[in-house]
Amino acid sequence: MMAGINSWAKGIIVAIIIGIIIQMILPEGKNKKYIKVIIGVYTLFCIISPVIGKNIDLESYNIEKYLNMETVIKTESASDTYDENVKEMFKNKMSDEIKEKIKDKGYMSNNVQIEVDGKCNITKIKISNVSKLKQNDEQNKIQMQVNKIEVGIKEDNKDKIEESDKEVLINFINENYKVDKKSIIVQ
Repeated sequence: MMAGINSWAKGIIVAIIIGIIIQMILPEGKNKKYIKVIIGVYTLFCIISPVIGKNIDLESYNIEKYLNMETVIKTESASDTYDENVKEMFKNKMSDEIKEKIKDKGYMSNNVQIEVDGKCNITKIKISNVSKLKQNDEQNKIQMQVNKIEVGIKEDNKDKIEESDKEVLINFINENYKVDKKSIIVQ
């Protein structure tokens, strides 16, 4: 009886020491908490094994139904989603920055679309609905007056800017963002 208790205590001590060593060498990450749970379950089985009085067959338990292995295995798809989110955030920030810079140049656009490659290099810029801003000579403030709001698409040449203004914007974008002039579209 004493030999049984002695081997039981040794088994618990060995399980705890192995668990501590594994936790110390384990890198930080998402999987660390799962490994800690497995170590805890193993230590618990070492403690309660004399109470149960028989060997526990772990192969009869289906662990996969408790863990969603697809989320653990598919880290590449999460990385792809992260990359796409970074690209979208970059495109939005650059779009807002271009809107502000052309506003400083005296033009206004409510639609700036940017295309980027895999390394977030700008490959194409499309600036739509460009109009010239009117400035008040006394206060130097931007004034816009809304007389009528219509919903729909309307082709009207009076709101479009001249070709010389388009060239000014294309040259400005080319100089500041190093995008090929052929890839810059101003409408």
